[in-house]
Amino acid sequence: MAQTPSREPGETGSAFASPSDAALATRVSAALIVNTRSRRGRRLYARAQELLERGGVRLEHRHPVRDPRRLRESVRAAIAHGAQLVILGGGDGTISAVANELAHRDVVLGVLPLGTANSFARTLGIPLAIEGAVEAILRSRLANIDLGRIGDHYFANTTALGLSSAIAHSRLAALKRWLGPPSYALVGAAKLYSHRPFHCTLIEEERRTALEALDVLIANGRYQGGALAAPEASVESRELVIRIIKGPSKLNLLRAWMLTALRRAPGPALMERVRAADLRIETAPPQHVSIDGEVVGRTPIRVSVAPDALKVIVGPDYPERGPAGDAVEHAGAAVI
Repeated sequence: MAQTPSREPGETGSAFASPSDAALATRVSAALIVNTRSRRGRRLYARAQELLERGGVRLEHRHPVRDPRRLRESVRAAIAHGAQLVILGGGDGTISAVANELAHRDVVLGVLPLGTANSFARTLGIPLAIEGAVEAILRSRLANIDLGRIGDHYFANTTALGLSSAIAHSRLAALKRWLGPPSYALVGAAKLYSHRPFHCTLIEEERRTALEALDVLIANGRYQGGALAAPEASVESRELVIRIIKGPSKLNLLRAWMLTALRRAPGPALMERVRAADLRIETAPPQHVSIDGEVVGRTPIRVSVAPDALKVIVGPDYPERGPAGDAVEHAGAAVI
């Protein structure tokens, strides 16, 4: 069977007819790959398969993956055997684990949000219920979106360093399966006691920003841990949003998190905001770096955006785009 071709960065050609093709899911070869270690993956794998096949999706490859380390291998094999639609079930870590296999490929990603926070699915406007997520796949509304990149690692949603990365570096997996989203707050409260501010420098071509930081979020998507953390971010903007919670007081973290939970934007006394397509981040001391909850290294790092790197099915709540690529409607946020 012919392999699915790859696309060079910036290339817009595609084997698919248009960015809105309601027949896509039922007319191409599809693969269903589910991380059964994700919060709802094991329980809903059979249900997802049933709903997709009932809707007319031709599932020629089915992979319930019990070992998350084999996710990339499963996606790579499905694409090599001709899958043009990869339906991936899991959480944010599952998505970013296979982002390298999907970036700049003439393959469409469909997302089944079966994890804990499902932040990337929220950014794409995909319903969290399995029935609604499958319906979005059957409707096949397509978008070409950006990915972030750190070294050789692509990421779909967010990268973090500071307290958020310390939370990811902890033994969070078991708690997530038992408690769900509240596990982030529980581990965060425990880590906050020992967390210390650090010196952070953002270096761009013509700008250098240095400040004392407690937490750094690099956002391609709008959500982190299931909460709306970067409402100004967009996966079609061709730039990343960097939000830095300033030190030295740990109370700044609590204030910023509280305002974020209330969907109110922290003001400049609490948070520095930078938009960039390519920059270097240095810290003293070095900080762990996590991609969508999975620790991948330590600072210093180079962060960049990969425009139009991923073809993905979006849900009914994904914003319509205007002629210039801007969202038709934007949710406002009060600045405190």
